[in-house]
Amino acid sequence: MTTVPWQGRGPSRKARLLVWLLLLAPLLAVVIYPTVQDYLRAASLLQRISDPHATGWIANYDVHPVDVRDTSFEFRGAAVPARIYVPRGIGSAPGIVVIHGMHYQGIDGPRLVAFARSLAASGFLVMTPQVPGIADYRVEAESADLIGTAAQTFAGQIQAPKVGVLALSFSGGLALLAASDPRYSAFTGWLAIVGGYYDLEHVLRFFATGEAVRPDGSVEHLPPHEYGPLIVVYDEAQDFFSPQDTPVAREAIRLLLSGKDKDSKELAQTLTPGGRETMQRIYRKQREDFAPALLAEIDKRREQLAAASPAGHLQTLRVPVLLLHGSDDTVIPPTELLWLQHEISQRRVLAALVSPAIGHVELGSKIALGERLALVHWMALMMRKARATEPGSVAHLPAGIWLSSCGNNVLVQPW
Repeated sequence: MTTVPWQGRGPSRKARLLVWLLLLAPLLAVVIYPTVQDYLRAASLLQRISDPHATGWIANYDVHPVDVRDTSFEFRGAAVPARIYVPRGIGSAPGIVVIHGMHYQGIDGPRLVAFARSLAASGFLVMTPQVPGIADYRVEAESADLIGTAAQTFAGQIQAPKVGVLALSFSGGLALLAASDPRYSAFTGWLAIVGGYYDLEHVLRFFATGEAVRPDGSVEHLPPHEYGPLIVVYDEAQDFFSPQDTPVAREAIRLLLSGKDKDSKELAQTLTPGGRETMQRIYRKQREDFAPALLAEIDKRREQLAAASPAGHLQTLRVPVLLLHGSDDTVIPPTELLWLQHEISQRRVLAALVSPAIGHVELGSKIALGERLALVHWMALMMRKARATEPGSVAHLPAGIWLSSCGNNVLVQPW
């Protein structure tokens, strides 16, 4: 009998490996695909935030047209304006409340509108509530209650047990306070804090001295942005101007903060000679001249600052948190993220990133590849958490439910 050389032999190791790979490939695809999707969606969102006119397959990956409508909710007997961004073409969407930073236009700020629209285009139902205190350059504990009420209201409107909260700048500390409050924590699935603060006393001291203290006691020296001391002078104008000048000086500073420099300077000419001199020092950005008065504000307002600060209030925080801060932020120094990371339970911190790619909550014009990848990773973790807050927390919203009562208030924003 003639024996064929391969007869009676088992399959080779390479053949067995190939068979196993073919068998496991579908399973691996099922496991890996959601993660890959998160990163592609995050890369798409980052590209559209960086450049609203971005094109190409990454920028357009899994992007939906967005319908926008104005609405309101009740807070302590008053109607608070808000805006809803609804992605079209999907049967369900997780809810995210986006809290604006210090900007006189609040929810109408162009950067916030573009960001909220981009986030909604990525498949999220977005609410942006107006926070009057923050829009008027005030950081006060009452605003934390408003943020908590917004999350509670939005969760109820979309019939979801919880929503995520993404808070920018000074709203970040207030959102942490709200999520630590048992009245609102039940409605908050997760927090993303971008450029937030831990202790307002730290921030005011930084405005006065340029020194940012880390939890280990070491000090980082950064030149404070003139915007920081200016909001303190605006809030407490009576401590820097005579009673006669205070109302006009405050309005002149408000115009300056709003970018209306010419109008501010014209109004300042109506002040007394002493008031005009103080305003001239503001226009010349002579921060050092105000340092003693800024430090005095800390002693004067210590109780108020503590009430509006997360410091010492985070023991009751029970929600996952993602932290992001610009390494060169000269409004709220990046050391504040270290303090938050130090006090929040480590099992609650999903991600903490200090990045040179952002300043004070705004992206730089040129982002290195490594920095971009780190931001994509952070954003992918946020998007994954938003989609998996817990069973039943994704809103099933046929567009007609929202749009049938909107009348002429609907704005269609195609991507």
